[in-house]
Amino acid sequence: MVEIDISSDLEAVTEQIQKGVEELQELDGKRHQLAQQIQNLNGIAMYLRGKEPPQESEDTEVLEGTNKES
Repeated sequence: MVEIDISSDLEAVTEQIQKGVEELQELDGKRHQLAQQIQNLNGIAMYLRGKEPPQESEDTEVLEGTNKES
């Protein structure tokens, strides 16, 4: 019968758990940073959209062109 070294197996599993937790924390930190960057870029995009000059719609231009010909 094969003997199992419980203490070394437990130590190996505990080490894998710790590595998994560290990797998860690192990925969560990166996710948080990326979410913050996206939120900041959305804010900048909204600001820049507000600074754009208003554009007339194509419908208005078509109507004006029709009235000039009449």
